[in-house]
Amino acid sequence: MIKKSTKNFWKMQEEGAWGIQKVLNMIHGYMYFILYDHYVIDALVVIRFLGKLPKFIYKAIAIDFFGNRYHCKVLTYDNARKLVALEESVTLPGEEAKKIIPWEIANKLIFNHKDHLAIVDCPCRLEKKTAGRKCCEPIHTCIFMGKISVDFVTSHMPRMHGERATKEQVLDLLKEQHRRGMVFTIWFKDATGYRGGVLCSCCSCCCAGMEVELLSRKKGVEGLKLTAPSGYSAVVDSQKCGACGNCVPICPYQARQIIELDGEKKLIDSIELCMGCGVCVDCCPDNAISLKVDPNKGEIFDVDLIVKQATNQKTCK
Repeated sequence: MIKKSTKNFWKMQEEGAWGIQKVLNMIHGYMYFILYDHYVIDALVVIRFLGKLPKFIYKAIAIDFFGNRYHCKVLTYDNARKLVALEESVTLPGEEAKKIIPWEIANKLIFNHKDHLAIVDCPCRLEKKTAGRKCCEPIHTCIFMGKISVDFVTSHMPRMHGERATKEQVLDLLKEQHRRGMVFTIWFKDATGYRGGVLCSCCSCCCAGMEVELLSRKKGVEGLKLTAPSGYSAVVDSQKCGACGNCVPICPYQARQIIELDGEKKLIDSIELCMGCGVCVDCCPDNAISLKVDPNKGEIFDVDLIVKQATNQKTCK
């Protein structure tokens, strides 16, 4: 017998794929969820291998092909909380969604997760633990949203300890992860209905997405990679900054460093490398760092604005 959750998951593929592509997405998506941890581990093996090849091969396969079908957007802590707390249904497909999630494939903003949230083990942290390396704790941090995904992971992923969670439980999890200096990202995938449905708490020491982002930079890949910036950049007030260096190791995207100039320490920050996650803002004892809207970093995943746009779209129909 095929479980109802599986049938609903396959039916979701009809929203963005046809013919053989729909069948491939059904198989791909099913394997992605069933073997969630193995999927990420195997993907990292492939990416690390590609990283040893010439830049044009790495870019063509890892970024232009896979990155166009599986990618994420950085969210500020405030917008991550607002997304989880959404009470209304939101659908913002098409060109408006593409402005926020700037990829050709897998960029639908469809959210209807009231009373449908789940937490599963993080496959990235498990990859480190399985390899016998130090990983961030706790491991139970990946958030799935939406009835179809939640029904599926809670009935098919016992190994990943998939369990339903209340809105309050998830908000508490976000609060704790924010306190630990984690970056919030929402992931989109072709084989999961071309939409965003997984909210992750990421760190540079464990996260596969960050590993790909930093590897791509080392390879000299320019432009959009696997991760889209939040739409903000972190700006330092030089008059307040005491160059303590607290923000240097905590920056997951290596956008800061301390140098000594004329016998004095000075903070050097790179706007180009900054992804606008906001982790550095709370760690600054001098309150010298703030997030500023940066047009060069794309559209902000502004939950309030997305809801407003979706409401206007309904009204116009």
